[in-house]
Amino acid sequence: MRNIKKIIVHCSATRKDWLDVEGAAAQLQEIRRWHVEDNGWSDIGYHAYIARNGEVLPARPLKRKGAHTKGHNADSIGVCLAGGFGSSSEDRAIDHYTPAQLAALWEFVKVTRDKFGQEITVHGHNDFANKACPGFPVSRWMASQCIQEARPKAAPRVKATQSKTVKASGVSIAASVGSAGAMLSGLDQTAQYIVLGFAGLSIVLGIYVMRERLKAWSEGWH
Repeated sequence: MRNIKKIIVHCSATRKDWLDVEGAAAQLQEIRRWHVEDNGWSDIGYHAYIARNGEVLPARPLKRKGAHTKGHNADSIGVCLAGGFGSSSEDRAIDHYTPAQLAALWEFVKVTRDKFGQEITVHGHNDFANKACPGFPVSRWMASQCIQEARPKAAPRVKATQSKTVKASGVSIAASVGSAGAMLSGLDQTAQYIVLGFAGLSIVLGIYVMRERLKAWSEGWH
């Protein structure tokens, strides 16, 4: 048996509904035809194929060196995800693959490590070539410990009392109330009622603005 050190993830670069009616076996056979007839290889280049429904099909025998990543075939296992058409290297995994596929890939990695060693590393084809394949950053996906997503951890949120926009809203309200109070002593009763009315509106408006900014802050905007 080969000395396996890496799992390298690829995509078929096909649309989501590609040969959907025919099924996973027909899809695998078509990819095998591409590799044998069009590329002149002895067999399909990947060792496993994961269909849209999460079904995992064996491809090239594991004991044989693959034909999927130049310079890294001898010590790796190549696994192909169905889909990925039009993807870029920094997309989210869930943008192009089903939860069932990603769960199957997660399990494939676990089983392979249990069999060949926990030190096996997991990569995307785009780690070794200037390609989008498989359409997401595999190393980040693995590090996220989340089957569906491939996003870095969010930055720590600052406290509400530290938000400049919230502080600014409070200062504005205080200034409005202070100005209204200073004006009252020099006005007659009717004018005082008018000023109080405007001051009340200013306070309500200020509270609304602060509430909206707090709401925006809670949703991640600073």
